[in-house]
Amino acid sequence: MMTHLTKGSKYRIVSASSTEENVISEGTLQGFLTMGEEPAILLNLGTEKSEKLRVIPVNTILYIDVIEQREEKEEQVKGDLNYIS
Repeated sequence: MMTHLTKGSKYRIVSASSTEENVISEGTLQGFLTMGEEPAILLNLGTEKSEKLRVIPVNTILYIDVIEQREEKEEQVKGDLNYIS
């Protein structure tokens, strides 16, 4: 079961715009960022040869279609470390 968006996965994001038509963006999720205080999604719309990045503010997203879900690589937790100086 999918519980969150993962980097490297392919999504189709439909977001609101200032015109009557919605904006449809299809590409690979590169990560998350902030625009001022607003959270946003960074999507690569290009191909392997040409990169075209789009920043989509989260508050404009209407819905997200999952095209290809990649498993998130789990970072190894090293546990509690003791440092002696």
